Amino acid sequence: MKNITKETMDLAATRRFADGFNFRAYTAHKIAHDLMRWDQEFKDADYTQPVAAVTLWQSSSRD
Repeated sequence: MKNITKETMDLAATRRFADGFNFRAYTAHKIAHDLMRWDQEFKDADYTQPVAAVTLWQSSSRD
């Protein structure tokens, strides 16, 4: 999988939120597992990639 950008994470969060999964309510590990299981874009990711991307996304997207 290519590098995961903030835009990729924003889109994934929006898609999953529409399905009732709120990224802010879970740990990076839980979200990464969910993404790799349910989001086609993350199917082939190395587990550490989405964990790191979610961690950065969560820290940079605080309102």
